[in-house]
Amino acid sequence: MPKLEINGASFDAVVDESLLGAARRHKAHIGYACGGHGLCQTCEVVIESGMEALSPMNDVEKAWLTAEKQQKGHRLACQVQIVKDMPIKLTTRAEKARRLFNNAFVAKKETLPPTSHPQGHVGEFFTFLGMETLAHVAGAPMALGNAIGRIIDGRLTLNSINDAVSAWSERAPEIGEIINKTINGLPDAVAPVANAIADVAKGVIDTATNIIKSATGGGAAEGAAKDGVKPVPIKVEKA
Repeated sequence: MPKLEINGASFDAVVDESLLGAARRHKAHIGYACGGHGLCQTCEVVIESGMEALSPMNDVEKAWLTAEKQQKGHRLACQVQIVKDMPIKLTTRAEKARRLFNNAFVAKKETLPPTSHPQGHVGEFFTFLGMETLAHVAGAPMALGNAIGRIIDGRLTLNSINDAVSAWSERAPEIGEIINKTINGLPDAVAPVANAIADVAKGVIDTATNIIKSATGGGAAEGAAKDGVKPVPIKVEKA
């Protein structure tokens, strides 16, 4: 039975299950805002070790992930299958962002890890935030084309699209709650950072929502809305 380490916590996995499936089974944190259908990027992880135990990168991952990210071991957990009984270690993108944020604005100086960034840990955090935003926006057209292609060849069905729309709407309040918990209680001087994070999160949600609507001509999204699934805006409140 493969050992799967997610953000430092170890779990038992099963050959032939996806990384996202294993994480959800153990209630370990990996995002799945589109329901695990490869229509967003919230399940992005970095494979620290054990890549040879995983399935090859597929067309969905190649559409979302830049060449640089692919070379650095980034994968979409919803698309990756465990194919060998070997240890696997990964870090989620959300966890990396949390660590960088804490280093920049929360942790005490004596506990900070070293950084080579010329602007220190604050610069390291904002560089990460900016690069992730650019990578997401850059991947959106390719991801849209991939989604349309999967609809045409039958891999992405109406049921799976409606499931993705529903999951996306349901996850929005949780994303807002995570942001609020992260920034709650920070000094007023850090308020611009909180607003920047909220804007980026909303932008990511808007991008994925547009991909889903464009790929389906809006029909699936509208149908889901009629069934009671409605967009939920992220609101960041400062304590």
